[in-house]
Amino acid sequence: MNAQGAEASFRRALEIDGNYLAAYSALGALFVNTNQQQRAIEEYRKIVERRPDSAAIYTLIGMLEMNLQNIDAAIDNYRKALEIDQNAIFAANNLAWLYAQHGKGNLDEAVRLAQTAVQANPEVPSFVDTLGWVYYKKGLYAAAAEQLKKAATVDENAARRNNVSPSPTYRYHLGVALAAKGDKAGARREIESALRLGEKSPFPEAAEAKKALGTL
Repeated sequence: MNAQGAEASFRRALEIDGNYLAAYSALGALFVNTNQQQRAIEEYRKIVERRPDSAAIYTLIGMLEMNLQNIDAAIDNYRKALEIDQNAIFAANNLAWLYAQHGKGNLDEAVRLAQTAVQANPEVPSFVDTLGWVYYKKGLYAAAAEQLKKAATVDENAARRNNVSPSPTYRYHLGVALAAKGDKAGARREIESALRLGEKSPFPEAAEAKKALGTL
């Protein structure tokens, strides 16, 4: 069945039963998979109208809003998820990241949220990277470098196991923290590594990385 046919089928199911949550969920997934994120958000909102206790759906909406760069909306949904479930780990990690990256919240709270995510999932490099980046934003450069090195190492090990390229972003973040810590040689090494990796796997901070390298 094509996407249009699938949508029509789910709509018919909802005409029969407007509270059939699985149909809203399926529509949301359909729109995510066809890169119609705003329409996906609309369907997931219909679920939380009927099930306001669903931390997972609030987290999902937050992730979609984050992808659309609707930062305040993403923060609002992550907060709602955590009000419902303090162990909503993806919401905690992503909220900590937004607090640090966009200056939207308290950095001490961001540390607590990021630590919660890392303690629950120490082998998820993006969680470790978030904690390191929060430390960096707080000016705790040694602690930041320690966590960011760990994130890069965990990511490299996973990439080797799965035969994929490591993320350049983790190396770039480590380089930035090392530069702030005063280790210019280490910073240069890591940022150069990030840019080499970026040749195979482009990353959004590439322009910033080149600019940072020029200051070392």
